[in-house]
Amino acid sequence: MTHALEQEKNIKCNHKKIYRLMEENGYLSVVKRKKKYNKHGKPHPKKNVLKRNFTTSCPYDKIATDVTEIAMFGRKIYISPVKDLHTHVIESKEIGEHATLVTVMNMFEKIKDKSIAEGTIFHSDQGTLYNNLKFQEELEKNNFMQSMSRKGTPIDNSPMESFFSTLKSEVIYNPLVKIETYEDLIKELTEYFDYYNNKRIQKGLGYLTPNEFKKKCLEQTH
Repeated sequence: MTHALEQEKNIKCNHKKIYRLMEENGYLSVVKRKKKYNKHGKPHPKKNVLKRNFTTSCPYDKIATDVTEIAMFGRKIYISPVKDLHTHVIESKEIGEHATLVTVMNMFEKIKDKSIAEGTIFHSDQGTLYNNLKFQEELEKNNFMQSMSRKGTPIDNSPMESFFSTLKSEVIYNPLVKIETYEDLIKELTEYFDYYNNKRIQKGLGYLTPNEFKKKCLEQTH
């Protein structure tokens, strides 16, 4: 926001001024208080290959996934996205009322042919779905190297924790987003992924959207 104002409106400002103006005009979404995580957890037999090294060299070098739950209108929604840690693009997602192996397999089906020659690191927590033998076989068959966070250590998968926090802040807790029915919730969540990939610029990507940054990366490799 600050960068956009300075570039388009020639207005000099900083983040504090932006936040104050947003708050005064009712545009500041509610941000959940950050959780306090334990620094250490037990390792998994599959190992934490990632080891919080989120540095990448190309698209699909490392990807991460997780499942989050949203409870509204007496029902539960489960969201299962996959984030490319290089481009920040949400490459695949599944939204449904159940967190099952089918959910995870459908999510993976959309990206299974995207691994790089050296092998793509696929990081998650130690959830039962990711420990399923059928799912692990699919990963190995398609040249993905499984990596898992240590038990009770969500910070090992901080890119997904950060994404879910942003999504909930900008959709669920945002007073400007009117969600009055279950159908509204599904609609807003679905539209958010398009917004995140194609319209939401990120400072860490040089003030490009994830898809713009991905396109730039692919152009540089050809």
